[in-house]
Amino acid sequence: MIDWLPVSLLDWLMLALVSLLVLLTLFSLLRRIWRGKPGQAYVQRVMFSPEAATALELLEQAAGDQLRVFPAVQMNEVLELAPTLKKTHREAALQALFGEKLDFVLCSPRDLRVRLVVALVDDSLSQADGRHRHRLLEQIETAGLPVVHLSPKDWPTPEALRDELNALLRPAAPPPSLAGGRQEPVLSLPDDEPDDDSDEPRFRL
Repeated sequence: MIDWLPVSLLDWLMLALVSLLVLLTLFSLLRRIWRGKPGQAYVQRVMFSPEAATALELLEQAAGDQLRVFPAVQMNEVLELAPTLKKTHREAALQALFGEKLDFVLCSPRDLRVRLVVALVDDSLSQADGRHRHRLLEQIETAGLPVVHLSPKDWPTPEALRDELNALLRPAAPPPSLAGGRQEPVLSLPDDEPDDDSDEPRFRL
């Protein structure tokens, strides 16, 4: 019996290591037995808040067949970095978009091109978060996308919202011609013949 006992220090270390592994294995098995079968891992999650659900219904009524409404769109799916942005500013610009979502995006039904962005007014945001959100919405408008703000405290009617959307989508009037542009001459003939014998027509520029 004594002959089976380890003699050297290395033998004792190997015995201790093997014993530790056996104990860990037994402990893991006992924990699984004590836990039993796992229960239900997931439950359904509410996809829209009451305010977002009301806004979605309102937008669908106002948009009709003219626009398609998409909720909770990642901001980096709508905006990308400008090619002219300096390299030193690109990382900060990417970080500003990371994880940000737009409440609603309205797209053309034919090519799904983004036409409008709808943002819900959230009074629960802190001042810092509110300023950050305001700056991001300004960047969206700078990129050429109109932004419509909807307040859960004062919902518009579908008709009023439709008029607002149409006004934003209406193409802008062409700019007036430049003052220094070319002007065609206008031929002006007098009613009475002049006293002199000149038969040359008069031109008014």
